[in-house]
Amino acid sequence: MIEMSLRIFYKKAAILYERTDIMKLAERLFKTTEELWKSYLEHPFVKGIADGSLDIDRFRFFMIQDYRYLLEYSRVFAFGILKSHREDIMRRFAVMVRETLDGEMAIHKKYMARLGITPDEVKNSKTALLNQSYTSYMLDVAFKGDELDILVAVLSCAWSYQYIGQTLAKIPGAIENETFGEWIEGYCSEEYVANTEDIIGLVNELGEGISEERAAYLEEVFKNCGRYEYGFWDMSYNKEM
Repeated sequence: MIEMSLRIFYKKAAILYERTDIMKLAERLFKTTEELWKSYLEHPFVKGIADGSLDIDRFRFFMIQDYRYLLEYSRVFAFGILKSHREDIMRRFAVMVRETLDGEMAIHKKYMARLGITPDEVKNSKTALLNQSYTSYMLDVAFKGDELDILVAVLSCAWSYQYIGQTLAKIPGAIENETFGEWIEGYCSEEYVANTEDIIGLVNELGEGISEERAAYLEEVFKNCGRYEYGFWDMSYNKEM
């Protein structure tokens, strides 16, 4: 079932990228982590979400760390407002900040309440070392770079979660799971996919005609963030601080 879902995902991606030359940068970035993304689906944390067998304490750990991650993720988007020179792009970054703080994080709060995670527990928790390293890397890219660098830094997280959500949703019974189904559904929802596609569209718009040197650097950023994403699954599964 996962293999069939992957074929459908890649077929849709191919159609999307063949529509116009402007999509080539996103396609290039995607190909640098294609095999890595496949490995996400084989990680015991993700497989545990898919079949409902994931230990709830591991998921609680993940939710707290992911919430803390999203706070920093929002700051990366905020750098986009600071670095942008076009009003339309500033507004789009502002929407991304709002969608993270008032959308994705609001869903996290509801989920955490159901898991018995109190606001004080989140407030008094520490950020795991890998989580801190990952968000510090993105913030460093944002501080040193421009709008395109920022978008590429956040795209790995946004796009890979869509990829995981859409793949797991096709597994019979996964989205109906009482504990994890809502999480899966959130990352394959029309709203979430639209937000991710907006980032992809901006990456391709701003990436049109860039130099080979610049493209190679963006590949490196995207790949590094992809490696951090895998590390985040490891960190959560092992509850590693």
